Amino acid sequence: MTKTRNTGSLQYKSFGLALQAMVILARKASTCSSCEMAELLDSEATALRRILASLVRDQLLVTREGRDGGYILNKAPEDITLAEIYRALEVGESRNKAVNETMCDSTFGNRMKEACDDILDEMDQSVVAVLEQHTLADLTARTVC
Repeated sequence: MTKTRNTGSLQYKSFGLALQAMVILARKASTCSSCEMAELLDSEATALRRILASLVRDQLLVTREGRDGGYILNKAPEDITLAEIYRALEVGESRNKAVNETMCDSTFGNRMKEACDDILDEMDQSVVAVLEQHTLADLTARTVC
């Protein structure tokens, strides 16, 4: 069986795209289609829709149907922490899975997984603690040109 390595990097890219999409929505303060956002982000609309679906599932965004439909923030930018976005995309879980996939399936590999689990959980708690201190409004203000 061939193992895929470094699969977690996709989640970090998703997090980066999600942050950018959320800033676009915070600035626009009205609906924005995935095609419009994808063009602004030089990304594929289909890939972006998958990311946005996670944010809708966690009630950070809502979708509007119809001719003027698209995505809109579900609450004010100052009420959305970057940690909420991070958790919606399950970035920490993907990183832990990616690290575990690099470890061999042996006694040594199993011990390494056990030894790393607590460390990875601690890392994730630290990341979330930092992201909790920053809101979408903060990030939007930092990106004003």
